[in-house]
Amino acid sequence: MKADASQEEEDTSQTAPSGASKRRFRLGQLRRVWPRFRLVGFGILLLVVSWAVFSLLVGRYRPVEKDVSERFVLYLEGLRPTGKLVLLTATDRYAASKEFTAKILSILKIEASVEISAVADTAFCIDLTDTAHWKASYNPRTRQLWIKAPAPGILPPAVRTNTIEVKTKGANIISSSIFSLKKEAEGMQSDLSADIAKRETLVAKDPEIRSRIAASLESVARSFCSSNLNFQPESVEVSFFEEP
Repeated sequence: MKADASQEEEDTSQTAPSGASKRRFRLGQLRRVWPRFRLVGFGILLLVVSWAVFSLLVGRYRPVEKDVSERFVLYLEGLRPTGKLVLLTATDRYAASKEFTAKILSILKIEASVEISAVADTAFCIDLTDTAHWKASYNPRTRQLWIKAPAPGILPPAVRTNTIEVKTKGANIISSSIFSLKKEAEGMQSDLSADIAKRETLVAKDPEIRSRIAASLESVARSFCSSNLNFQPESVEVSFFEEP
């Protein structure tokens, strides 16, 4: 019986793997699987690093609302250090008002019905110094830029004195009187400019003129985005604060 038991133990020891064999087996499996784990880990690390770099670049180069608003106003001030941003110009012949004409007739003591006109260069502008009425906002998600600006005004029209004309209405007057009226109007160039400006200020409120001024300001805003922020917004909306 003892021989049989001894024989059985010997057979078992030959068939069952030892502890050292198990450890070698596990190490072999680990060596085979380790490259896979290492590859997956490297891929995860690469994704994390890529996302970090992307977030850094986006945070650095994507403009934020406050940054856009402040830099846009500074950009405009750099364009026009005089404080007036001209957005629309026009050259046309303008008739003087009845008040201006009556003033000249009174000075020369001439009784007649005349019309005085002159060619003048007009410029519609926006006041850059009115910072309380300048506002720019930007939505990074939709890439929309909103600009709100002061109500457009007009610079003093530049009257071309060599184009001043005096036309009679009805009764004829002598040529010397017409010449005198013309010379007097030339001497009152600044008054004639102010006279034209009064009516053109009202023209600045015309919807068509406002639309053209807004389109010009939109172009300026897009140039600012390209040169200063290195991006182009999907859309730019321009509006104006109403005059008090």
